Amino acid sequence: MLSLTEMLRTLTGAGADSLQFRPGQPPLLFKGGEPRALDGGPLSQAALSQLMDAVVDADQLAALVARGQVDGVYVHESGRFQYRVRRLPEGMAVAFRPTGKRSPGKGSRPAPRIPAPRIRTEAPEPEPEVAGPPPRASGVVPPVASARARPPSAPAREDESLQAIDEPPWLARFRQCRTLTDMLRLMMLERASDLVLSTGRDPRVRKIGDYRAVTGHTVREKALLETLGDMMTPARKARLEEEGSVDLGFELPADGADRHRFRVNVFRTISGLAAAFRPVWGEVPGLGELRLPEAIAELGEFPYGLVMVCGPTGSGKSTTLSALVEHINAHHRRHILTLEDPIEYLFEDKQSIIHQREVGVHVTSFAAGLRDGLREAPDVILVGEMRDLETIAAAITAAETGHLVLSTLHSGSASQAIDRMIDIFPEHQQQQIRMQVADVLRAVVTQRLLPTHDGSSRVPVVEIVRANYAIANMIRERRTHHFTTAIQSGRKDGMLPFDTSLAELVRQGDLSREAALRVARDAKHLRTMLDG
Repeated sequence: MLSLTEMLRTLTGAGADSLQFRPGQPPLLFKGGEPRALDGGPLSQAALSQLMDAVVDADQLAALVARGQVDGVYVHESGRFQYRVRRLPEGMAVAFRPTGKRSPGKGSRPAPRIPAPRIRTEAPEPEPEVAGPPPRASGVVPPVASARARPPSAPAREDESLQAIDEPPWLARFRQCRTLTDMLRLMMLERASDLVLSTGRDPRVRKIGDYRAVTGHTVREKALLETLGDMMTPARKARLEEEGSVDLGFELPADGADRHRFRVNVFRTISGLAAAFRPVWGEVPGLGELRLPEAIAELGEFPYGLVMVCGPTGSGKSTTLSALVEHINAHHRRHILTLEDPIEYLFEDKQSIIHQREVGVHVTSFAAGLRDGLREAPDVILVGEMRDLETIAAAITAAETGHLVLSTLHSGSASQAIDRMIDIFPEHQQQQIRMQVADVLRAVVTQRLLPTHDGSSRVPVVEIVRANYAIANMIRERRTHHFTTAIQSGRKDGMLPFDTSLAELVRQGDLSREAALRVARDAKHLRTMLDG
């Protein structure tokens, strides 16, 4: 393979826009948006590491580890080059772009021109040409022309050539979609977690935790509503107009034997209508498949009480609860009632019998479903989310009357979850609610999804708090801020501290040390565990 010096000379000699190095590909010259591969074969990680060593100093390396990207200027005999090093899911990528200034130096002479290297014929596939408008129901308008059709005089964006290394291969496949239906089907194939559509903007796809723009497409409000079709019932349209948002379940037309279902929230914004699609996978995943601790399966053994799964949006709370319900379904003979908004996973009866009800379709609200459920002889009640006083009060009552209630709450820790539950009540009721929660609470699971060390997937970091005597007493006495000590000392009761979960993932090679320290509850304690 040519040396870096020879390739930089080729970059300036050919008048190209950038020189880019990506894992598993040969070095690429970009000129006018067109890639050309240089001889030398695909780059290995070792070769990329040597390249980084030549341009990145210790301070920049630290910044790269912390932020995943670093920019700088590389001074070379053939000129000055702006460079960007970025961490991608498949490894590190490096790009050089001429700044237009010669490197300083007394008596320096222009670098000698060398013959351009042979160019590989199997250059990466360019972006497709898009011609003609899509069908009205597509929800997206493709670009008028691809980057190849840009007139020679049209200036490129300032950092366009450097941005190219930030585009994983799957993003190009989304750009080839002609309709919204195509994008939704591709989400299932690519295992993407979210698609956000906003009127007048490019669609955004999230995979492995990061959102990427499907540039060159524009979402149309009318087409979006047409795509949702009959799911936007008159009642839901009225709710959208009155409240500004509505939840619904959406299923694509059958694609062979596969059923593609999505959880959708449609909402109004200052710029128009928007919608967030989240895939619902065909089979309910098992706890082991989700890489969750075995201790979570034990939470389905309680005869009654309240079990909560907490975490930020997109942390997999609903999926964890569904996996726990499926575990109960497979191992116990119970009547399980689910109240969801909307229904996500479709269960099949195994040892248990399961009835699923959707808010807005089968019941008017979570609270109403809970009240009705007490007369429907369930053993286990799944409540999709405890989002208001009425639902929380009904859930506590159901747990008190001999039912196992499973639910989710948006919260970053067990103590925050309990305080949020209690604080939603009027002050004169809070002490009574504290007593009730202390009596019925069985466990709080807090989880967060983090990208794995190799960037190929995400792994759950889990904290499990079991409501033993010490935890219950802290709830009664308004000392939930002391949970940390009780969790650390409660390992024999089945508790799992958040930082202990992080340490285990680092030891298994799933998380980098730096990523774990960034999200640790107590970074100093985590260092002690990792170094011990």
